[in-house]
Amino acid sequence: MFTIEPPPAKAKQMPQQDFYGQFDPALLRAGKDIYHFYCQINPDRQRRRQPIGIAMNKLSYRGKLIFSSYPILLPEEYFISIEQLEN
Repeated sequence: MFTIEPPPAKAKQMPQQDFYGQFDPALLRAGKDIYHFYCQINPDRQRRRQPIGIAMNKLSYRGKLIFSSYPILLPEEYFISIEQLEN
């Protein structure tokens, strides 16, 4: 009888940025606009969930706020951290 063992677990890492941490300025601007819109529609800072960042599609410039610790990104998405959005 054969047994199949699962592959060894890989260490989870946060998604890395391309181009040494720099993004397309238009992509970063679109991400900031989405984050600021989220802050405007949720003005109560104590009750608002704090995202860790945003997943931005580099082709369509659409973004999704990420609240989990280990986001799963599609191949055409970049992760922009909340620190970069608030600057």
